[in-house]
Amino acid sequence: MSKKPHDPAPGDDPPWAVDDTADETADDTADEIAALATLISQARELVNSGHTIDLAGLSEKVNAFCAGLAKNPPADVDSVARMIEALVGDLNRLAQEITEQHHRITSGGGPDKGNGS
Repeated sequence: MSKKPHDPAPGDDPPWAVDDTADETADDTADEIAALATLISQARELVNSGHTIDLAGLSEKVNAFCAGLAKNPPADVDSVARMIEALVGDLNRLAQEITEQHHRITSGGGPDKGNGS
């Protein structure tokens, strides 16, 4: 059997194969951002209902996400940047809400309902 010029070599992808690694990476990145957004939203709800929270877990997840992006930058930088900007906005709102809660607690006002656990 003679080999045709357009046939892939053994182990090579055929010419019609699609490399969807970038799509999978983009999907993974979007999923990670969505998970972080959910955690931030839950933290904001707890703070707004008077609970104090421990941010260590959230901080670790954000650090791991950023380290992953540094090692494997996304192909669609603009899209990921917009999602990250939204996360930063949510984190800034959480920081403001925690600051306000702290002021209420230290001034003797507002209930302190624990760490949300």
